[in-house]
Amino acid sequence: MQTLYSKISGVTRTNPDGSDRQEIIDALTYSGQPLFLLREPNQYSHNNIGVYVAFQIGYVNPELADELAPLLDEGVPIEAQITEITGGSQDKPTRGINVSFTIYG
Repeated sequence: MQTLYSKISGVTRTNPDGSDRQEIIDALTYSGQPLFLLREPNQYSHNNIGVYVAFQIGYVNPELADELAPLLDEGVPIEAQITEITGGSQDKPTRGINVSFTIYG
């Protein structure tokens, strides 16, 4: 078992359905919450991994995705969990998500 830590990227973008990721993070996320990882290869990165609660909140950062994507493709269990929600103040209104990734096997 190995645990890695990272920030989620793309948290300020809008989802294809028009939903705002910052609003989703504000309304639906909490520290300790499990996250869903979904492989989403695209023209920019074959190793792209989306991060979801009920809706998408961002992506695994590209460097870590290069490490995790082959493991997900092989069926290695990886648990993702929010470790901290940052921001949301007058000084720093944009919210961020810190995550732990536990790799089993």
